[in-house]
Amino acid sequence: MNGILKLLKLRSIKHKLKAIFAMLVVLPIIIIGIYAYVVSRSNVTELTRASMQGSAEVIFNGVEMGIKRQADVIKFFSYEEAFRGALDHADADPYTLSAVMTETIEPLIWYYIGSDSDIDEIHIYSERIAEGRIGDFLSYPEDDEIKEWYEMCRGENRSIWVMNEKGEVYIIKSLLDAATTSKMIGMITLKVDKESFFSSTTSNRYLDNGLAIIDSSNKIVTRKELRSSELDRKVIEDILEGKYADNDGFMSTDDYLIIKAGEMENGWKLYYYIDSREMLADEITILLGDLIIAITILALGFVIASQMANRLCSRIEGLNIIAEDIKRGDFEVCIVDEEKDEIGQLYDAMISMASQLKAMVDEIQRRNERELFLKESDIHYRDWLFDFVVEKNNDILAIVDAKSFGVEFLTANAADILGIPSKELFKDIRNINIVQKPGTEDRLSIIFERCAQTGKVEIVDEIKLHNFMNNTDLYYRGAVACTIDDSGRRLAIALYDRTQEIKKNHQLQEAFNAAEAANKAKTNFLANMSHDFRTPMNAITGFTLLIEKHSDEPEKVREYSRKISLASRNLLALLNEVLDMSKIESGKTTLDIKEMALGILLEEINSVIGYQAKTKRQKYIVNTERLEHDVFLGDKQRINEILMNILSNAIKYTGEGGRVEFTIIETESATEGFRDLTFIVKDNGIGMKPEYKERIFEAFSREDSHVNKDIQGTGLGMAITRSLVELMGGTIRVESEEGKGSTFTVTLRLQAVDEADVGFWKSHGIRRILFIDSNHSECEQLAEKLNNDGVDVMEAPTGFGALHLIDVCQAEDTPVDLVLVDQKVQNMTAPEIVKNIRAKDKSKSATTLIIVMADDFESIEDEAKEAGANDLLQKPLFISSLKQSLNDIAKRIMKADHEEKENPLKGMKFLAVEDNDINADILAELFAMEGASVIRCVNGQDAVEKVKSSKEGDFDMILMDIQMPVLNGYEATILIRGLKDEWARKIPIIAMTANAYADDIQKSYDSGMNAHISKPIDIRVVEKTIMEFKKA
Repeated sequence: MNGILKLLKLRSIKHKLKAIFAMLVVLPIIIIGIYAYVVSRSNVTELTRASMQGSAEVIFNGVEMGIKRQADVIKFFSYEEAFRGALDHADADPYTLSAVMTETIEPLIWYYIGSDSDIDEIHIYSERIAEGRIGDFLSYPEDDEIKEWYEMCRGENRSIWVMNEKGEVYIIKSLLDAATTSKMIGMITLKVDKESFFSSTTSNRYLDNGLAIIDSSNKIVTRKELRSSELDRKVIEDILEGKYADNDGFMSTDDYLIIKAGEMENGWKLYYYIDSREMLADEITILLGDLIIAITILALGFVIASQMANRLCSRIEGLNIIAEDIKRGDFEVCIVDEEKDEIGQLYDAMISMASQLKAMVDEIQRRNERELFLKESDIHYRDWLFDFVVEKNNDILAIVDAKSFGVEFLTANAADILGIPSKELFKDIRNINIVQKPGTEDRLSIIFERCAQTGKVEIVDEIKLHNFMNNTDLYYRGAVACTIDDSGRRLAIALYDRTQEIKKNHQLQEAFNAAEAANKAKTNFLANMSHDFRTPMNAITGFTLLIEKHSDEPEKVREYSRKISLASRNLLALLNEVLDMSKIESGKTTLDIKEMALGILLEEINSVIGYQAKTKRQKYIVNTERLEHDVFLGDKQRINEILMNILSNAIKYTGEGGRVEFTIIETESATEGFRDLTFIVKDNGIGMKPEYKERIFEAFSREDSHVNKDIQGTGLGMAITRSLVELMGGTIRVESEEGKGSTFTVTLRLQAVDEADVGFWKSHGIRRILFIDSNHSECEQLAEKLNNDGVDVMEAPTGFGALHLIDVCQAEDTPVDLVLVDQKVQNMTAPEIVKNIRAKDKSKSATTLIIVMADDFESIEDEAKEAGANDLLQKPLFISSLKQSLNDIAKRIMKADHEEKENPLKGMKFLAVEDNDINADILAELFAMEGASVIRCVNGQDAVEKVKSSKEGDFDMILMDIQMPVLNGYEATILIRGLKDEWARKIPIIAMTANAYADDIQKSYDSGMNAHISKPIDIRVVEKTIMEFKKA
């Protein structure tokens, strides 16, 4: 206290503040430092414990995973039924055992030894073989140690971990017979590579740690020593004496800290320990840190106290300076104090006094200057108004010397507008040439020089300039006049801004050009459409005339009718393309997203494209890469349309004997749950010119070339394809070279559907499938999916091997339910394999299903089916295609047992509402052919009256046209549904109309109709729709 009083008696304010602030800082620092040391020491102890616990758990889990992994390897070999069966009969048939070892077991052993660094060796011992060994990995148990292990395995079916005298670690397990699994026929051993297996135990951890793993017989399996070997021996002795046998978790002594991590699956126990002295270094570090912090805070406190003292003194000195300035008559006070304390109030008073004195002096001076200001203000206002008007309109005015062309006056906005420094313009106005764009008008420098020489006024209607600073085009109208005054000859230059006006004119011109281009495209499209529509129309009218002339020749009538049907379908396809484009452009196209099987989609596409390629003797190849899924969520119809457009074009624009390659690739997507499907269509056809490749996706675009002049098309196919791809959020691109071919790449992001389908296979009685295919990768990919569905899959690369497997399965009473035979198998053809399998089938009903997989199944279809194949499938094989084939086989069997002989429409009565006589006649004839009768109404009102006057049972259904006079189909349906008769409200009404948009279909349902069929009428589609209501 006396020291503080002495400090307060110091005369200097600065020294007093420094001393008091320092004292107030020292005491709290000492208290906080002691507290921080105690807390930090506790945290170090807890941190050490947590680190030891974490490290022990990591090592424990790593070793535990290694134990399970090697145990799984042992189990894998012990479950090999073919090997166990061969080993069980080794005394009678050693050759089969040798073959199984060579073909199956030895490759697997080499695979595990090569792929798993934890495995040193794998060996099999059996008393079933003669003394000696078979191959590198099977031998008779001769050593005493091996015999002892062999006896340990008798009656024990689990994996056993053992150590030999050298400290080597082994896993041993008995091999049981395949038939009863009750008798031991051998033993498999796996030697562990200790250096690799226990590598996680030797890695550096927190502090200096030791580690020991003890087996169930209290032997050390592996250990890591502390730096202090004496302390490490003491810890090991305590562990082996069982000091911690009954304790789990963290324990501490005066010399060391130890954690027991628990007991592993094979009985091993892990102990993790550290030297207690390791924590002393951390405690010293904490103490030094506290001292450094204390010294730092003390120094900062002293610096802050000094700064505060200096600031207070400088404020008082500022008051002295203000007083001296006022004394000398200087009222402009430039020292300001922002504080609001007593000193700050004194500052405010001094400044207020100075301002009042200055106001008195300024008032006297202001009265003297007022008269002069009033005289000059009018001139200033005129100058300001001039600059405002000119600069706000981006006009540029200049006065220039006619000899040097140096600028005497220039509006201030010129430099910013033109992007030229003012210095360059003032130096020589002709430097404006830098920003003048080339054009028909003269350069500005020439106009300035000509005006200076002739004295005539120069007018330029349009001057094109470009500001390179902001990359902007400018348009001006210019005038240059020469004047003479007392200062000599001068040029007056005026540039009037017309940028917005001229830009609008250019935009209008561009719009006009675009409209002309669109009109030209429309004209070309109509010309092409006229030709494309006339071609099938000419065929229809021509062959109709021929039918009339040859009506008494049935063969010719059938031929002409077939060609009329073909021409009609071509005409309908052209109309559908135009309608599709119209729907896409109007935004009426919607996607029907639901589950779709990729295999069935490709089967439908390949059946059409494969036939088209065959007619032109082209090679059509389908490839798949990394396909992990078969079912996706997407619009199957639209994806089919996209791929059919591209593939049909590839066939169309590739000559006879050419090549078309179709590749499907599945890759990971950035969106969770989705996959990217890439479809690549590559051909070696005529290709495209570079300029047409840029326009291929434009509507109504067709390449004008002598090579493809005979190929029909609307020019809408690729435009529709791109629109559908973009509607699905995908991408499409093309690469092409004229004369070498084209490659189209479509990428779609679709949601994959993962689901097991065990019920399907059980319902068809499929429990075991045999693949006969030399391509192991294809079989492996399909086998994985089938195994997930609970189906047992076997594989045979050759025909003889497959026949042997079938014999084995029949002998074990586990027959093969389905055989999939590849077209190309070594030694035997697919029909030969099928014939041999059927010969082995003991049942006359041929319960084993056989399906042949082929790239070109038409070449072997007859021979394969004659041999006994149930079906043929196009490669590559998909699970969905296989399921579809099995369903088809089941339906054929059911149809053979329950074939419906009666015509489904026979005897039905229909009310047809149709205003067109020709359509009505066609409809009546089609239904008459099916044994049904039709009553016709000519419009909607006629139909309503007919229903009113009829009773239930007069007709079974109503076929309603939409566009009719008097009353249309929608209105007629609403009135019929509103009748009081119950049967009128329930009778099925089917729309039969040319209106095919999605909103047209919805309007049909909204009015009360039950179904919608688009014209032209396909009797099979009508029959299918009617049968759905008939069954209901």
